[in-house]
Amino acid sequence: MKRWRTVSGFTLLILFLCLFPAPEVLAGKKDDAGGSKEEPMLAGDLMDWEDTIPLEEAQKAFENIQGTDSGFSLTEYVEEVINGKAEFSLASIWQESMEQLGEQFESQRAVIFRILALGLMAGVFMNFSGTIGNSELGETGFYLTFLLLFATLSAGFYTAYSVAGEAMGNLLDFMRALVPAFSLTLCLGMGTGTSIAYYETMLIAISMLEMVTVHIFLPGVQVYFLLSMINQLADNRFSRMAELIKSFLQAGIKILFAVLIGYQGIQGMLLPVMDKVKNNAMLQTAKGLPGVGNTFGGVADTLLGSGMLIKSAVGVGGLICIVVMCLYPLLKLLIFTLLHRAGGAIVQPVSDKRVVAALQAAAESGKLMLGCLFAGALMFLISIAIVVVSTNLVA
Repeated sequence: MKRWRTVSGFTLLILFLCLFPAPEVLAGKKDDAGGSKEEPMLAGDLMDWEDTIPLEEAQKAFENIQGTDSGFSLTEYVEEVINGKAEFSLASIWQESMEQLGEQFESQRAVIFRILALGLMAGVFMNFSGTIGNSELGETGFYLTFLLLFATLSAGFYTAYSVAGEAMGNLLDFMRALVPAFSLTLCLGMGTGTSIAYYETMLIAISMLEMVTVHIFLPGVQVYFLLSMINQLADNRFSRMAELIKSFLQAGIKILFAVLIGYQGIQGMLLPVMDKVKNNAMLQTAKGLPGVGNTFGGVADTLLGSGMLIKSAVGVGGLICIVVMCLYPLLKLLIFTLLHRAGGAIVQPVSDKRVVAALQAAAESGKLMLGCLFAGALMFLISIAIVVVSTNLVA
């Protein structure tokens, strides 16, 4: 029995020495004069983390979406974190958000003024046409004005619709490139079980989000908008149908978000602990080997700490990329929603109720698209944060 334990211990030692660099790599390489050469935070082969973690695909996907002048690079950020130089400023994000908010308001201002003018004109036709002796003329003028209003609202809606669809597609493309790299970083921290489970879960989440959001929810918002517009000219015959579609979309977004985040949260509570138990058993066995146990323990602890740093850097860099990609589309959809809701409130005292209902329907459509994109981005943000935090807590 003792002989079997000795053979098993030396087998574990040989496996770890084959997988990890020798202790002198971490201690610093000797130069020609015999002194030790200073190494950065991660020494030796760990400085070549780019060869182990394929972040090139994620960086290319981010650059294809944001362009090369976005001001943020995922690979550079991870390298700066490893070298202890990374900085994160909330003030710069706030300033960028305010600038984009102002730009979107300026671009939407002319459209909302046109909508307000049409709403006031419709109110003039409906409220004052009877005073000049011909109510049919006023009704005809109202319908012509409403058709112009419908065309203006449709143009703004389809612009916002294309923004939401493109942003969701970009988000899914980036996550397809980031998930393999981030899953490999979990293996560096000896979280093999967590890595495999996270990879499978995120592939399922990406597929479900693409199938449900892109092919069901966003087209459903389009149907809701069209039904709401037609409902104003059909004596509210489609009001129940429009409300049913709206309720379905709102409930569907919440259920999808809860299911995916709940499943990821359960895995985040269980799998890192299981990996920790297995790693502790293996490390304690190796540390008990006579002669080389202490050396091996020091090397293993250094490697695990280095792997955790790389994992956290890639995870936080991915979070920043998601925020940068989704910030501009979310602000655009938010401005679209707020301006149409404000337009409905402004014209309500002087215009027809059908005009007000049309503006409110456009605002609700923007709110639904905003919810779809925000839920998708938040789902990926929380998933990455759960894995990073849970694996750090049990390390």
